[in-house]
Amino acid sequence: MSATPAFALRTGARRFGAAVLTGWLGLLGVDTASGFGAEGHRIAGQVAQTRLCERAAARVAALSAGQGLDELGVWADRIRSEARWAHTGPWHYMNVADALPLDRYRSPPQGDILWAIAHFSRRLGDEALAPRARLDALRFVTHFVVDLHQPLHVGRAADRGGNAIRVITGDGQAMNLHRFWDSEAIRLAGLTQRAYVDQVLGLVEQDAGRWEGLTPLDWARESRDLRSRVYAVGEPGAPLSAAYLEAAAAITRVRLAQAAVRLAAEINRALCAAAP
Repeated sequence: MSATPAFALRTGARRFGAAVLTGWLGLLGVDTASGFGAEGHRIAGQVAQTRLCERAAARVAALSAGQGLDELGVWADRIRSEARWAHTGPWHYMNVADALPLDRYRSPPQGDILWAIAHFSRRLGDEALAPRARLDALRFVTHFVVDLHQPLHVGRAADRGGNAIRVITGDGQAMNLHRFWDSEAIRLAGLTQRAYVDQVLGLVEQDAGRWEGLTPLDWARESRDLRSRVYAVGEPGAPLSAAYLEAAAAITRVRLAQAAVRLAAEINRALCAAAP
């Protein structure tokens, strides 16, 4: 992964988302007993907020005028349609061939999600930067960490991370596969946001220790390891099966829990040692 893409060098200071079930959960190391859409970012952000060290929580509040990670995490998708932020589009994902060893992966010149997490994590911890620059860095880190846990943000270039694949949900809605994993897989649970957060908190309390200590490249590997299951959508034109929908809902809960744990860890590393 390149340390600094050519874009950053050119722009200098310019500012920068059953058996099937057992198999899916096994890939994540879980016992069976936009990235994500706005709802997913809010859920992961709420859970991550509970895991911030005291100093990091205070610095987040000071930088953001009191906004929590749930709201900070949706900003990076909101700005993508603005001309001055158009260059941030490639930072929400990475394209990786099925067989490429991820240890050999290198970020493209325009940057990608791995580059963006590393870059903005450093900027977040840089006390020499102006508060607005650190706020933007916080917003980007909060968004991109969660995006990397949506399996199709580690995608195939040929179908644009599932955007070119049409699927039909169990209730007959037609959408692309990427959108399904961004948002629909969360709605399948039929829960309020508060109830969903409670479920994710339960997973975090049980398994956080197993999810910490890994790197963004490891998180990307987890997402790609789910690729064959994500693409197992059945016959063209047929609704997604009940087994697929059940597995997608379960996987999404776990990925949001993992994202929350790792997001809090990234922010704590950047801010817990900083002066208040």
